[in-house]
Amino acid sequence: MSQVLTNISRDSDVEILTATALSLEDRAAWRELASYGSVSAPFADEAWVRSWIDAFQPRQPLVLGVRNNDRLIGLAALQRFTETWAGRKIAVVQSLTNVECTRFDFLSSRGRLNVQERLWRYVCESGRCDVIRLDHLPEGSPTLMTGVEIARKLGWRSHIEQTFESPWRPLAPPPATWDEGLARKFKSNLRNRENRLKALGEITLEVATGGSLERALQVYYQLDSGSWKSENGTAVFQQDNVKTFYDQLVAHAAEQIWIPILWVRGEPAAAHFLLVRDRAMYLQKTAYNLAFAPYAPGQLLTARLIRHGIANGMEALDFLAANMTWKADWEPRIRPHYRLLLFAPSVNGRYAYWMRYGLRENAKRIPGLQSVVRAVKSRRRIG
Repeated sequence: MSQVLTNISRDSDVEILTATALSLEDRAAWRELASYGSVSAPFADEAWVRSWIDAFQPRQPLVLGVRNNDRLIGLAALQRFTETWAGRKIAVVQSLTNVECTRFDFLSSRGRLNVQERLWRYVCESGRCDVIRLDHLPEGSPTLMTGVEIARKLGWRSHIEQTFESPWRPLAPPPATWDEGLARKFKSNLRNRENRLKALGEITLEVATGGSLERALQVYYQLDSGSWKSENGTAVFQQDNVKTFYDQLVAHAAEQIWIPILWVRGEPAAAHFLLVRDRAMYLQKTAYNLAFAPYAPGQLLTARLIRHGIANGMEALDFLAANMTWKADWEPRIRPHYRLLLFAPSVNGRYAYWMRYGLRENAKRIPGLQSVVRAVKSRRRIG
């Protein structure tokens, strides 16, 4: 992770962090900050950020820290790059997010908004970007709320749009039943599929942790390579950077990873890759054996995982990313996620805003402007 900005004012309490140069105290403080991150914690801690940067190699990683008496009390993991918007180069500061990272937040000691404000002011006032774009901020995010407020104070335009509604299921200990609230038909289907699968041979659940993770990860890769994802070219083994990411996570964050595997007659039928933190399980990846597809092995694995989680003190299963039919079967609660875009009060910032959103929004209010917008877009496509 390289240092990106060098023009830090002497009186600023925000600095650029270099992962390889972090002290033991800084690493401990980063872990403590992540413990205040709630639902975003696993995606902002040191192991996650280092693994993501090592795997996806952003051109200019930008990790900002806020200190108080030499102790880290805030942190923002970002990246810088240049995009072309309607023919003009635009400097962008972006969250460390992609299809493998579907949640993001700044970290601040006990959620302190004044720390969030310092991080936002530094990014906005450094003069090094035209657009700031943070993806997948969860509902209630202090990063989202503070960013909008700082933008208003500094004269930046802001735009918020929803990226997806993410499902999660609360888990209640006994006397509540593990399947409480599930539809009768879905529970019946689970029982029928389990009984049919039992006819093929013994069914066992393995939840790999610690020293058994490396072997379990290879089982996951094996299942993923034989899945429908392989036909689409999206299997983990087909993408070197994605495989590197999960290899790195197992190497750097083994203490917060579970890989549950459903075995049938000694064959792996389904596997999940989970992050486990603060009594919550985060379902990062799934894979199953196509030979067992008629039995919905992924759903049967999830049922057993829920029971295992409850037995081990877990209070939630977070499915992450967008809701899908198989996730909706679990009668989850919904957590909306948002993209926040801020546009600098500069020539490039205003240009980026008007090309992306301003013309479209005003076309609805000004007679005849819609045809102008269509003509502009048509010329951009032709060019």
